[in-house]
Amino acid sequence: MATHVFADMMHHLYQAFDLFKKDDKRRAELRNGNFSYHQSFFGKTRNTPDEGKVESGVDADGDRDDIFNSGYDDIIKKIDPKKVFNHYQRRDIFFKYEQLYNALMRIPVFSHSDNKKVAERYIHSALPPIVALDIYNTLEAGDESHLYYHIHCFLTSNHCPFEPDDTRPVYKGVQTYLRELIKRLQFSSAANLGQIKSFISNIKKGCGQNNESIKQKINLCRAKNIENMIPKKYISAHEHNLDIIEQAYLSLNLLLVFERETSAVNLLSRNYRYTVANGIGYNTSYGILCRYLYSSGYDETLIHDITLAFFKEAIWPITINIKDREFYYIQLLKRIVFSANTEYSWHHSIFLDMSSYLNHTVHSDVLKPYAKLSNIIYFLCHNKLNEAYLLLNDIDFKNLPFGYLPSAFAIIKLALKIKIKRNTIRNKTLLSLINGAMVNQSITPDHIALTKGEIEGPVVSCANNMIIMRAIKTYNCMIIKINAPDEAEPFDIYPQAIYGLLDEIECALDKLNRLLKETDENIQSEELSELILQNKILTARELSENLIGFLDNCTLHNCLTSLNILIHYLRYPKEPMVNIVMFAGTTDRSQHVREKICKALQLAIKKAC
Repeated sequence: MATHVFADMMHHLYQAFDLFKKDDKRRAELRNGNFSYHQSFFGKTRNTPDEGKVESGVDADGDRDDIFNSGYDDIIKKIDPKKVFNHYQRRDIFFKYEQLYNALMRIPVFSHSDNKKVAERYIHSALPPIVALDIYNTLEAGDESHLYYHIHCFLTSNHCPFEPDDTRPVYKGVQTYLRELIKRLQFSSAANLGQIKSFISNIKKGCGQNNESIKQKINLCRAKNIENMIPKKYISAHEHNLDIIEQAYLSLNLLLVFERETSAVNLLSRNYRYTVANGIGYNTSYGILCRYLYSSGYDETLIHDITLAFFKEAIWPITINIKDREFYYIQLLKRIVFSANTEYSWHHSIFLDMSSYLNHTVHSDVLKPYAKLSNIIYFLCHNKLNEAYLLLNDIDFKNLPFGYLPSAFAIIKLALKIKIKRNTIRNKTLLSLINGAMVNQSITPDHIALTKGEIEGPVVSCANNMIIMRAIKTYNCMIIKINAPDEAEPFDIYPQAIYGLLDEIECALDKLNRLLKETDENIQSEELSELILQNKILTARELSENLIGFLDNCTLHNCLTSLNILIHYLRYPKEPMVNIVMFAGTTDRSQHVREKICKALQLAIKKAC
């Protein structure tokens, strides 16, 4: 199953910090393809039974930390224990890391290099300045207890390679640094440090040392010191020195993990030394990166500028030159798939032209995946859904070039699976397509008129649901754009479109609407629940089961709590949905009616059990 790469990176970071406790079941979820799992692992959760306190976001002492209990917060406590940046600023920084990753993944790469090589070049370009900035902005001068302190000392020492032609192994430098640290600490002659020194000698290039093993060796030295009857006046200094060694060893062990994963400590040292010596220039690419990550808010201009800088440095040297017409077709395909603007439409013949041209150009080996996308869209123009789906099944998603293609193919395949095989879709069967679909989904919020609480409803708060719903809307917008209105008598609903997703909800609300018309306007939820049960207004399925099979948590009650959002994403234009529309809206009256029915449904479910 495809996983979300950024989430995997964060899981590996969590593991590198040794944050998984013994027997922690979450460790086994490192390759979990469920994006909602990653959201719950790294997202905000409530950590207090006092709901009133949580809703206000403030505890009795005015501190909002009690609403945090997530993977990100565990990492934050490690890298910023003194809260140089508060929790909210730190979480914003992690959000910006992810958006920077997504922005880089969205840029099309035209190269004969494989994806592994492209990824390595991006890592070597982007990761060292990001890490260097975090050390520089977080570590306070003289704070020897900080995780970053010995990393700072090592990166700026003679033991760390930093010149482009410096091929000294990083692990050798770490060994030398730790040995010199032990000498500098001037242990008592009675101290037995054999276990530590031996373990330092066992630091190897290709395999890491476990943090627990490092602590165990140091604790053995503590025990040996007691056995050796070190004079009392030296014991305190002795313990303090061992604490320093432990701090240094664990910090540099983390740096060695970074080196094994990226081979970028040399570049990190070069970036960090430059920053320490020269500061951060405001208008340099480094300064732009710093402003993007550490300024308040989210600036699209800054992320555009910094991704362009990374692209030019990392990818431009391995990029092939493509013709203007080829580039136009590639950009047009992106616009057709992803743009929400349905004002313009395209004749099916253009997709044949695209496919033919891209398949027979000089660099057809690089551009053929784009030709496949135009072929798939051509089939969709003619309502040949099975042919399009078969083409999608032949695509190797792992080997698609960087850019929008993985997302485009994932969105169309996900949508066609719902269109063609909707009744056979079972829980979680769309997960393999969700991670690919989400990379090109904009972080800019959709403009939907909402009432209070709708974005917190169970349907919407499930990350997988939102990605699937956005994919459906993206697909339906594309279908409108690829059906030229002058070809035939215009359809109210094109046959290729996904529609009817809200039919069961419409049917249930029709029954409730008729019930409301027969009762007093001021009827209370308690009495309404009795009528629903006594008159068997709703079936057992309508009352308590999932009414949109490929989404999670879509009971009638839950759908009502976020009805305006469901309409925005799942109602195809011109679908009548009379009752849904009657219950939707943002007026006080419509909100009051929905709340009354929701409460009645909750009571009816309890009474029916």
